[in-house]
Amino acid sequence: MRLVLTGPTGFLGSALARRWAADGHELLLLARPGSRTQRIDALLGESPTPSSSTSSTSSATTTVRPIRLVRADGIDAAAQAVRDFAPDAVVHTACAYGRAGETPLDVLDANLRFGTALLQAAAAVEGRAPVSFLNTGTVLAPEVSLYALSKTQFSAWGATLADQQPARLRFIDLRLQQMYGAGDDRSKFTTHVIESCRRNEPRLALTAGEQRRDFIHIDDVVDAYDRVLAARDRFVAADAIEVGSGDAVRMRDFVELTRRLTGAATQLDFGAVPYRAHEAMLCVADTARLRSLGWAPRFDLEAGLRQTLAASASPDTP
Repeated sequence: MRLVLTGPTGFLGSALARRWAADGHELLLLARPGSRTQRIDALLGESPTPSSSTSSTSSATTTVRPIRLVRADGIDAAAQAVRDFAPDAVVHTACAYGRAGETPLDVLDANLRFGTALLQAAAAVEGRAPVSFLNTGTVLAPEVSLYALSKTQFSAWGATLADQQPARLRFIDLRLQQMYGAGDDRSKFTTHVIESCRRNEPRLALTAGEQRRDFIHIDDVVDAYDRVLAARDRFVAADAIEVGSGDAVRMRDFVELTRRLTGAATQLDFGAVPYRAHEAMLCVADTARLRSLGWAPRFDLEAGLRQTLAASASPDTP
């Protein structure tokens, strides 16, 4: 299968790239010009030259088809790369959280304009209709942050565009819950907690921790995306599916379990941080539809944390 994957240097995107490269799919990896590629260097064979609008092709030992990295210098260049590649599917994981000093316009461009340009490009592909567009959506309410607002708006745009041209485009919104695993960014709550306890830091400032979240291990997320991709013809033009473990766990319990598994003496200062405005107190996936595709989680929370801690201690973790 010919796949375009955005965000291939990120935590989720790189995990998907490794899975689909091993499965022999032909991959076009769309990345920003300045993206660091350490998570996928093994797939590329060597670090690509970090210049704009360049590509690197490699036949890694785990693949039978080429993997091409395109550093698209701008939205128009990315859209042209999609049209030229003529994919069977586009899997969109790239986003901006607004945590790295991005302006509101930066967040809008990354989370709404960029994706819409890719949708238009996918719909313009000749002879491969409908192109399936698997979007990484959000379960957060739009008022929580500019990230949540822009992601929610893009999901609405994607569904509307697919409804308008169902013979050309299929839009599947994967509404992803709280993902975790070894090698994720330290800015994420789960990684911050895991690394703080693993390093036995003296104190961890937290909210009261009564929020309930659906924590899902990265390997189970990759399995879910793979199942949805394989079953894409079973989805209508504008569709959505929830991706999570199906269990709601208090954040307090997640943190306490992490400390116990690491053996840390870290002081857990619950209540030191106020809840953010519009804090969601319950997020949990209905996994019935995902399970109907043959998916089931491989990890409960404790097993997933044990695997994450073991992998985090490995020098080979990307």
